[in-house]
Parts: sequence; structure tokens; C-alpha cells
Amino acid sequence: MSTIDHQQLFVESELGTLRKILIHSPDGGIGKIIPSTFSDNLYDDIVHLKKMQKEYNHYVKLLLYFLDPGKIAYINECQQSPDEEVRANCFIPGKKEYFQSHNVMDAQNLLEEILQDERVKLRLIAAICSYEETSLITQQKLESITDTALLSKILITGVLPSEENGTRDDQFIFPPIPNFIFTRDIGIMIKDHILLSRMATAARKRESLITKCLALYYFFKENLDKVIEITEESDFFLYEEEERRQRIISIEGGDIMMIHPKHLIVGCSERTSSNAVNEIIHSIFSKSSLGIEKISVVKIPRKRAQMHIDTIFTQVKRNVWVLYGRYSEKILEAENNIKKAYLGILMHKSQLHKMEDPEILQFYKKSSEVYQSNKDYSVSNNPAGIEALLTQISVEDYGCSPQEVTIIYSGGNDFPHDDREQWTDSCNVVALKEGVVIGYDRNDKTSDAFRKAGFNVLTTEQAFELFEQGQDPQLLENTLILLPSAELSRARGGSHCMSMPLLRDKLV
Repeated sequence: MSTIDHQQLFVESELGTLRKILIHSPDGGIGKIIPSTFSDNLYDDIVHLKKMQKEYNHYVKLLLYFLDPGKIAYINECQQSPDEEVRANCFIPGKKEYFQSHNVMDAQNLLEEILQDERVKLRLIAAICSYEETSLITQQKLESITDTALLSKILITGVLPSEENGTRDDQFIFPPIPNFIFTRDIGIMIKDHILLSRMATAARKRESLITKCLALYYFFKENLDKVIEITEESDFFLYEEEERRQRIISIEGGDIMMIHPKHLIVGCSERTSSNAVNEIIHSIFSKSSLGIEKISVVKIPRKRAQMHIDTIFTQVKRNVWVLYGRYSEKILEAENNIKKAYLGILMHKSQLHKMEDPEILQFYKKSSEVYQSNKDYSVSNNPAGIEALLTQISVEDYGCSPQEVTIIYSGGNDFPHDDREQWTDSCNVVALKEGVVIGYDRNDKTSDAFRKAGFNVLTTEQAFELFEQGQDPQLLENTLILLPSAELSRARGGSHCMSMPLLRDKLV
């Protein structure tokens, strides 16, 4: 079993040219969700799996053009095959036709690799079976499987094939984990460390187990001190149920942004608890080698529509951001009576009081010396709101002038398009390099706002055609590339959610 060179794991910004990424292609488990389990599985609609996979393949191919262009010829050759199965299999981990990249890595493919170690295999099977409360017979069946490609697929999809269970039909032994395509949430690189997530919902707990194994036995096998785990206090289980709810630790990567080498943003949201935020601050400040001097906490309402801070804003360039205007203090101050009346018509009065504004708190480490307690940090100069925070980062962290800062608003800040397109992840873009980001093609008004801000807007098909004509992807500037998203958007996450950057260049 191979391990990754630790020198190839480093992220200190959202903008440095992307070199290595962890993803997970939509798997068969997504195709098993039924309407009555939407709430359990964190979905709001049924997706057409094959169409979703085809849309996701555009994402993968785009990543390969930027991160591993040597694989493109192989992909194109596979796509010319008259065999539909070959065309599909080149994008599916575990298939012999899979493209196998060391820069665009799929979690299922890496899981297959670490399961070759019998010790790791038995540990992970035991952990998952214990959590899922399966029978000993099921656990023994899994332990007897020698095909690690098959086993990794089973542990993710939860489906035991008929040939393995001795029946005529496939058997579900675990629930699916359909949100695993959102690899941003399972962990976050903070420079050369990884902060492991602790998922807020039962539907995603198996993802945490798998990710922990990938961190311990693949990415950081020789550098376990680089793995940051945050758990509840040792006496957590002695408290009554209501008290435990207040002390729970839940962390998801969509709420963490390594925004600048000295500045970390942490969201307090529906999925990342306030107690977890407190522990993250102490843990990060205590690691002087990280060199992080400031942590900005963005507290947002606990709402499904804005489950993480990266559904509200993401960074495009040092001086350019995309933001949901509903959470801009400038927009809120200027909001006119017509819009308020419109909201009043569309929303029941009992909902209006729930539209609370976000809060910003900033914590500063007092010195670079050994951090010991909350006496070693201060709280001050809190920005008035999210837009002020984004401007502050551009000005103070990146040296831009206030006049240079550009905010691109979801839906062009045109109600109701702003709300509609935020729901389909208009603010959730990921940078392939500074100024070149991936979004969804269904957010027309947001795309128009990018154009007005001086950006080129290309579909993936247009981008691929340019690259085939000889355009170097790395020479693109100020470009929004749009993924087909009729089905992907139904899963409630955008390109930022679907990416866990492992290596980015340092910004110069």
C-alpha cells in the first residue's frame, strides 16, 4: 500500500492554483433514496443518477484539464469507444477502465487502496458494523471479501451484491451515504494539517469513519501529529440530555475557510456547533507552527437553505467575492419597502422573525509564543457584517484598496432570483486558480453579474473546445466555468462543496 508524500499536502488560501484534490463521484446509493427518507438523507428531491453522473463527469474532466492534463487523451479515447459501458467506466472508481490520477483522487479509490492492509480492513469493518449495528454474520461476510475494489464500494453504497450474500438479489446492509459527493465537508486542510470533521447528522457519520481512516492510513500515515481531531469533553456523557445538546461537537468543512496564511474563517451554523467553534479556536491557536494569528467566526442562522457559510459566500480573487445579498449588511440597510412587502406576501408572518442577521466575531492571538488558554487571545474590531468582513480580508490581508473590492451578488441581487439562485448554489464556487472558478449553469442572473464584473463565462463544453484548440487552461483569467447542473443541484451543494483541496500553490 502506498502513501502520499506529505510535502504534497498544503493549503493556505482559497485561491492558490489547485494542484491536488479529493472528490467522490456519485455512487449507486444516491439512486436508492425515496421521498420518505429525504429528511434522513439530507436531500430535498430525487435525482436521476445516470444524468447526475454525466454532469459530474464534466466536473471531473475539467479538473483533469487543470490538474492532470496527461489523463485527458485517455479520457477522450474512452469516450470514443462504441461500448457504452467502457465510456461510463472510465469515470467510475473500482472499474478497470478508471482513469487513475494522483492529482484528482476519488475517496472510493483511496479506500480501496488502504483496505489492502488487512489490519486496516478489519478495523474499519468493525467500526462501521458497530456504528451501523449490523449482525456478526454480516461483519464476517465483509471480512471474507478479498476484492478491495468491491469492498470499498460496499462500505460506501451499503449494498452487498447477490453473489456475496448467497441470494438472487442485492442486499442493503447499511444505509447509503449520498452526501459523500460533498468532500469539502469531511475534512479541511489547514496548511499542512487536516482538521477532521464530526458530522452533525447521522446520515453522514459513516463518512467521518472513512475519512478518518484515509487520514490516518493514507494521507498522514507518517505524520499523525498533523491530524487535528476535536471531540467532546471527557465528562460529556455524565450530563443530562439537554445539557449534552449544548455541549455537542459538530464540525463540517463547509464552515471552515483557510482564507489567508494568517487568517482562518469558521462558521457557526446549522452544522457546526458553537461549542465546536470554541474548541477549534483553542486548538488552532495552540499550534504555533500553523502561524494563524486571526480567526473570524461567522455566525449564521440555523437554516437548511444556508447550511454552511460557503453557501453564502466564496472567494473568487483577492478582491472579488460572490455573496448572497440577503446577508450583506449594506443590502439590508438599503432594503426598500417593496421588497419587504414582497417578502411579507410570500412568507407567513410567523417566519419573518426567523430571518435574523449574521454576526461576526474576530479572535486575535496575542503573541507567537506558546498558547495556553483563553488569556492568550483577544476579541476586537468585529466587522459590522459579512460584506465588511470580506472587504476587510481583501484590504488588510491581501493589500487591496477598498475601491478595488468587488462583490458579485447572487442573482444580481434581484429578488426573487437572489433567493432562488442561492438555493441552487450560486455563491458556492471553487477556484481552480485565482480568478478562474467553477459554478452551475442554471444560475443565469448570477452568471450575468459575473459578466458585468468583467468575467468571461463559459460552459464546460465551450471550455473543452478551447482547450482542444490549444488554449492552456492555466492561462485563463477572470473566467466563470459553468457545469451542467439540472441533477447535481438537486443534491444541495455546488462545486465548492464537491471539492476537498489537498494542495494549492502559495499566492505570490
